[in-house]
Amino acid sequence: MSLFIKPILLAVVGLIALIPFMTESERFMNEVSVNRELVKQVETDSIRYDLWLLKAENERPVQYMAEIFTPVCYSDKCYPVFIDFYWDLLGNFQHYEMPPGKTLTKLDHILFEPEDYQKMQRILANTSSLLKDFKAEDLVVSTESDLPYGVDAVTGATSKTIQNEVISGAVYSCYTLWHLANGEISAQIKAYTEKNYDDSLIISFLQSSNYHYQYWAIENVLTSGRWDEENFKTPLLNILRGNNVFVAEHVLEIVPKSVWEETKQQEWLWETYLMSSYRLQLKILEKFRQLKLVTSLHHSVITQLEKSNQEQKKRIFLVLSNHSNLTKESQQALIPYLDDNRWGQEARAVLSFQKKLDKTVKKEIDQSRTTPNRKN
Repeated sequence: MSLFIKPILLAVVGLIALIPFMTESERFMNEVSVNRELVKQVETDSIRYDLWLLKAENERPVQYMAEIFTPVCYSDKCYPVFIDFYWDLLGNFQHYEMPPGKTLTKLDHILFEPEDYQKMQRILANTSSLLKDFKAEDLVVSTESDLPYGVDAVTGATSKTIQNEVISGAVYSCYTLWHLANGEISAQIKAYTEKNYDDSLIISFLQSSNYHYQYWAIENVLTSGRWDEENFKTPLLNILRGNNVFVAEHVLEIVPKSVWEETKQQEWLWETYLMSSYRLQLKILEKFRQLKLVTSLHHSVITQLEKSNQEQKKRIFLVLSNHSNLTKESQQALIPYLDDNRWGQEARAVLSFQKKLDKTVKKEIDQSRTTPNRKN
């Protein structure tokens, strides 16, 4: 399947963005000509919007946007809001922009200050907002004012529960716009992408810095049983060397164990260990404990003991404890640990487990048992 048929060329110039911080994709969309495809048009008594899919000149999908008109209402008072929303390709809200000549206002028709626009961005981007659990009539604990100032003109106070979730004087605006940014339209976007994606989109998601994309693509590749296809396997495993340790841990946990049984893949995983953050290193050692370590890595793992802290040493010895085929060189590399007050027992256990114990090593084990603290 392929996304986005019959695009309409749009030169994106002169967009008025009231949010001071833009992502790379937002800057991209403001600087180049893009194609856009009309996905859906909606017009009801309560909302009107055109939902567009935006693509780069090479037809690569980038994001969705909607040109929205909605009344913000409470009781019988409403005022119109014109606003443009942007989502990523899975329906996660990114940012908003005000169309030329349009503004947001608060109680008594007071215009938003720059900091209000910035706070609105944070409110809309907070998917865990308490606003999702409130009904409109529960937002303000008071009665309406008789003054004809609009929907946010109410006497009394905003419910204390959500005071930090809204902008003072713009409670219902925050509520209405949050539900638009994170509600039905967002779900429609995700459904549209999931219906129309192709392999190139999956690969781009795996290679993305957007963790939403990565999680989605990982799940797609694994559930479809295509993880061993080279065009997916390489970018999937390369996530382990990315900047997001949480996604890397997820990959390490759910990728089938059989992936790591080959010598080449184990050596690659060990190289990844050496360049990884401490947190991920511990997870990789846990993974190695589940594997039959290839012979070529035995000595490398043992020599890493000298550079490791106590927790890493503990896990390395646990990895080694499952192996009874250490080479003579690897066995001899463990001799210094026989006299270590902390690690002597672990070293003896690993060496005593060997099917072919080197004679020199056996002699050292026997001496370490009969001569405590020899190095002293």
